[in-house]
This record gives sequence, structure tokens and C-alpha cells, in this order.
Amino acid sequence: MVKDTEYYDVLGVSPTATAMEIKKAYRKKAMQTHPDKNPDDPEAETKFQAVGEAYQVLSDTELRSRYDQFGKDDAVPQQGFEDAEEYFSAIFGGDGFKDWIGEFSLFKDLNDASEMMDKGQNAEAPNSAGAIDSTSHTTSGEITKPDEKSKKLSKEQKEKLIELEKKRREELARQVEELSKKLNERLDSFALAASQNRMDEFVTKLDHEIEELKLESFGLELLYILAKVYKTKANNFIMSKKTRGISKIFTGVRDNARSVKSAYNLLSTGLDAQRALEQMNEVNVDELEDYERAKFESTMAGKALGVMWAMSKYELEKKLKDVCNKILNDPAVPTKVRLVKAKGLLFMADRFAMAKRSPEEDEEARVFEELILGEKQREKQNKRKKI
Repeated sequence: MVKDTEYYDVLGVSPTATAMEIKKAYRKKAMQTHPDKNPDDPEAETKFQAVGEAYQVLSDTELRSRYDQFGKDDAVPQQGFEDAEEYFSAIFGGDGFKDWIGEFSLFKDLNDASEMMDKGQNAEAPNSAGAIDSTSHTTSGEITKPDEKSKKLSKEQKEKLIELEKKRREELARQVEELSKKLNERLDSFALAASQNRMDEFVTKLDHEIEELKLESFGLELLYILAKVYKTKANNFIMSKKTRGISKIFTGVRDNARSVKSAYNLLSTGLDAQRALEQMNEVNVDELEDYERAKFESTMAGKALGVMWAMSKYELEKKLKDVCNKILNDPAVPTKVRLVKAKGLLFMADRFAMAKRSPEEDEEARVFEELILGEKQREKQNKRKKI
């Protein structure tokens, strides 16, 4: 018997609901009450905030326990409730994947570098009129445009970029180390279950986790990336042991070719987005009709999402390959044990590759991702207004 059921009622679940049922209910309620979906409802913001508050409590094991025992007053997060819009956006990518893929740091790194560059440009000395001179003259009398001049990095900017790159590499190494330990634990569980004829327990637990992961934003895509990397690295390792290492030459070349192809696809996606941005600058959005403006902004947002996703996948695949290499190429572990781990990777890859969403789940995930993208676009616009 729980002391209060208000939060459960808001999400439309019972007090006995599982964590996955609560997550599903939150996604559905968040989409139903989101202000973008209810522009004519003056209470939409309040309803959306209530859904976010309920989920922040019920998705936290400790807070949910306190809420069940003592009610709302004793179940307030230590740092206070996050704004519903920010909390909604934070689910992009899904917290459930952290033990499998770590965190996407690429965009944070790019933002840090961009902010550093902006600060360097804003620090240029003003002219006598108090404004930054828009042109400068070389010794030969040629006029240099500001964008050409700004391409040259100062010594301080170069040093900061080197420092940012060093921090990025350290963070990546830290994530690879942590992810390797967590994946090793899962592979040890696989080996133990296989040796004791208890694979049913292992499969049940893994499939339950996959059912949760597939519902995360871009969940299926992330599962398929895990499947592809695990399968490739495991097969390469097994083949290298069968051929006494000779196949490493061929698999290495093949992996490098795939990396080049991924980089090429990323570059192509980035160029497409750049062209789209150039087109956007040529369009006066204020002169468009409401429908045309919404369509135009949706197209631009889709291209931005494509670049974000392509860059994230490129970063992720490299990280996962490093994790697999750390486990499969550890000389301190006997080859026989590593072969079992490779078979474990293949087993999990097959389960990941079989993940599917129902039509209803697929529709919910698509709408959820679109709303999150909308939040991120608004965040960027608000930042520009503050500058």
C-alpha cells in the first residue's frame, strides 16, 4: 500500500508498474501533453510539467521508494526538479545505453572548440569609433576581409585547441576503460551460463534489457551498431586464431576500408548540411506563409539531425571497436578464454540484430525523436537571442 498515488495517476500506471512500464507511460504522456502538440491549450505547459515531475520521481529507485512510503513532500530531488523541457531533451539518446556505449562527447567537444574560437574573435581590438574594424590592410595595400583574417589561429587559440584535444582523448580513454569492464562482466556471465547450462537465464535477462533499449531515442539504430561492431570484431578475432594471425592482415585492411567509407559518408552528410545552410541564408523566412515556413524549418531541422546522427555514429563505432580490441587482445587473458568472450559477443550481436519495434512503438519513437529535436532547435535559438 502506497501513501500517495498522484504521480502514478498522472502517468496512468499502477503503483506496481515496472521501470519499463513507467518509461513507456512517460513517453506517451509526454507526447500527448507536449505544448507543441497542444498549441490551443493554455494548460498544456502545466500538464507537461506535471508529467515530467512524476517521471523524475518514479524513474529514480530511491525517490520512488520515499514517495511510496511518505508521499510527495519527502520525494523531492536533492537538486530540485529539473525543468520539464530540459529533462525531456536530456532523454535524447537514452540513459539506458550508457553501460553499453558510454556518452556522446563529440558535440560537447565541438561546442567547446566553437565557443573558444568565438571568444578569440570577439576579443579583437575595437577601432577608434568603438567598433571592430570590418577590414584590414596588408603592407601591399590589399584589403583582407574579416572572415579571411579570422581563419588564422592565434598562439593562445592553438594552445587551447591542443588542450581540448588532450582532454578529449583522456575522456575517450576513460570511457573505453569503463565500458570494457562492464562488457567483460557481461561476457563472464555468458561464459558461466554456457558452462552451467543456464543460458535461459542469461537470454531472459538480455532480452528484457533489449526490450527497454529498443524504445530509447534511436534505440534500434544503436542496437544495430552494437551488433555490427561486436560481430565484426569477434569474427575477425576467431578467424585470426584459426589462421595463426595471417587473417589479421586482411581483416585490418577491411576494417580500414570501412572506416574510410564511414568518414566519406560523414563528410558527404556534412556537405549536404552545409549546402542546406547556405540555401537557408538565401531565404527570407519572415516572408514565407506559416505552412511554408514550418515545412522549410522542418527540412532544415531534419538535415541538422542527419549530421548530428552521422557524427555520433562515427564516434560511437570507433569507441566500440576500441572496447572490443581491449577485451579480445588482452595478452594477460588466455586465448581460450578470449575465444569464449568472442563467442559471447557474437551471441549478443545476434540478439541485438533481431530487435524489432511494433508499429505502435515505432510511431511513438519517431514522434518522440521529432519533439526532442524541436527542443534542441529551440535551445539553440534561445542561446542566439541571449548573445
